[in-house]
Amino acid sequence: MRKLILTIIVFTALLGVSCNKPTEKKSGSSDTIANLMPDMSKEGQWRSEGEIRCYKGETLFDYMNGGAELYHAYGFEKACVKDYQKGDNLYTMEIYEMESSPKAFGIYSLDRQGEHPFLKQEATYQEGSLTIWKDHYFIRIFASQKGANIKEEILSLGEKTVSQIKGEGEMTSLMKLIPVDVKKDTASSFWQMGPINNIFFISHENLLNLSGDSEGVTFLYQTGKGDIRIILIRYSDSNQAKDSFEKFISGYFSQPPSSKGGDEYKGKKGEKTVIAKVKDNYLLLSAGTDEAETNKALLESLKPLEAK
Repeated sequence: MRKLILTIIVFTALLGVSCNKPTEKKSGSSDTIANLMPDMSKEGQWRSEGEIRCYKGETLFDYMNGGAELYHAYGFEKACVKDYQKGDNLYTMEIYEMESSPKAFGIYSLDRQGEHPFLKQEATYQEGSLTIWKDHYFIRIFASQKGANIKEEILSLGEKTVSQIKGEGEMTSLMKLIPVDVKKDTASSFWQMGPINNIFFISHENLLNLSGDSEGVTFLYQTGKGDIRIILIRYSDSNQAKDSFEKFISGYFSQPPSSKGGDEYKGKKGEKTVIAKVKDNYLLLSAGTDEAETNKALLESLKPLEAK
C-alpha cells in the first residue's frame, strides 16, 4: 500500500508538470520557498531548466489534480517546483510548506520504505526518488528517467536543499508512544480520515471523529505470523474518546453501541480480527489475521499508555 501511495503521488505530480499554470515566480524575498531551492550553477555541469512554478492553497490542484487532497489533509499552505539538469539527467524538486512541523512530518511519514541516507535530517531514498522532512517543509526530488549517477546526483541536490533550511522541527509527540521494538519506518501520523484510509481503509465516513483537535499514528507490529496494523488516536478528552469508540463499533461492525459501557470490543471484518480499546483520552485499534497475535499486539501497544 505504501508503494501505491508514492506511485500515485509521483504520477499525479508528473502529470501536473506538463499542464500546470504557475501562480507566482521567484521573488527577491528571503522568506519565499523559491529561495530555499539551491543555485547549482557553480557546482559544475548543473543547470536550471525553465522557471520555478509556485502554488498556494487550492491552486495545488493545477499541479496535481489527483493528489492535492492528501497534501491539504496535512495542512498544505504553498509549494514551489523547479527542474534541474545535469548531463542527460533531468530532476524535479518540489518543496511543500505545511502549517506545522508535525504536519510536514506527517506527509513525509506516509512512505518511508527504502534507504535512509545521512542528510542530517529524516530522509528516504528509493528508486530515483528522495523525500526529506525538515522543520515545516516536505521536500521531494525525483528523476524523470533512468540514467547513470541518479542516486548520487539526487542526494547532492538534497544535501544542498537541507542546508538552506535552518530550523529543525519536531514530529508529533504521539510517536514517542510507539513501542520501542516497532520498526519506526512503518509509522505514519495523521489528522484526518483520508490519510488513514490510504493506509488501512476504515470507512468513507468519519467513524473515528477525527478533527483539528485529535491526532493519530499508525504502525505495523511485526510477529512471526504476520504484521498487525495498530492505530492509536489521542482525543482532547476521555468523553470524545469514548464517543469515538462507540461510533467506530457501530459503524465498522454494524453493531449497536454497547449498553454496558465497556472499554473493549473484538470483532471480525473479513479475514481480520479487529480489536478496539478505549483508555482515558486514547482509542487503540489492532487488526490482524491471527487473533492471539492481534491481542498480543494490542497489549504491547497499551504499555506506553499505562506507563504514562
